[in-house]
Amino acid sequence: MNTPAIVSGVLIVLLLIAGVFILWAVLRTRALYRRVGSFPCAVSVPNSETWRSGVAIFGAEYITWFRIASLSRKPAYSFSRHRLRVVDYHQRDEVEGTIVVHLECNGEELLWAMSMSSMAGLVGWMDGARPSEEPTGM
Repeated sequence: MNTPAIVSGVLIVLLLIAGVFILWAVLRTRALYRRVGSFPCAVSVPNSETWRSGVAIFGAEYITWFRIASLSRKPAYSFSRHRLRVVDYHQRDEVEGTIVVHLECNGEELLWAMSMSSMAGLVGWMDGARPSEEPTGM
């Protein structure tokens, strides 16, 4: 039995599989960043030191957030425009202009770190919702 040939063959197959996964991750990330209404955004749970990088995308009625380090095509979070609420926000880094926004939706609380322009876009998107009820008599 030719052991070096078998080991080389297994290594080549493993490298090909790793290459396919890396190519998929790069293409997925590029596709997320190229979508209209997308912006980079890190997410954390309140009272946690762990931040996960991702891409948030504004939709007509929902904002979705995708992890960068994931192969999934589905978003990690999706929030309805009508149920999303800004609890608080503060400036995290004056030099970079990063804002940390404390959001709440259906009892779930998250911290989102984003640029000032993305924060302005988020507030504008939330304010741009259609009224939930028709106005009554004037």
